[in-house]
Amino acid sequence: MPNWPHDDTASKTKFFGAPGTGLIQLTPPYQMFYDGHALKSIKVNRAVASSLLRVLTEILDKCDHIQANVANIGANQFGGCYADRMIRGSSKNISNHAFGAAIDIDPDRNPLGAKTGKMSPIVINAFKREGWLWGGDYKGRKDWMHFEAVSR
Repeated sequence: MPNWPHDDTASKTKFFGAPGTGLIQLTPPYQMFYDGHALKSIKVNRAVASSLLRVLTEILDKCDHIQANVANIGANQFGGCYADRMIRGSSKNISNHAFGAAIDIDPDRNPLGAKTGKMSPIVINAFKREGWLWGGDYKGRKDWMHFEAVSR
């Protein structure tokens, strides 16, 4: 399991590079969709690429390599990874998405701030085994769709 940086800008910049740098295209091991459109690849930070590929491969394995099973748990619904932006609702804190070190999965069924989410335990456990933090574990405002490669 990777040793992710602390969730502060200096640690993240040292580990990932400046926001928007070190990005590569990662081809998921199963078909993912964004807003109904099939994706060929997703833009991620190179430092998280192998870990994210292991997560997605584990999800596919747990779904018996059947695309319909992946779809049934919402793991094929991509909500974004790299995005040059601040944390939602903040004007001073850089989002982990700006480093390409966060990913949103199944956003329609797991909206930011909802009282409950519907994220599959298969997805949650795959990310946690790789040391990613899940937004459903946040204190305060929950972000059920969100996973990030940082430590606290």
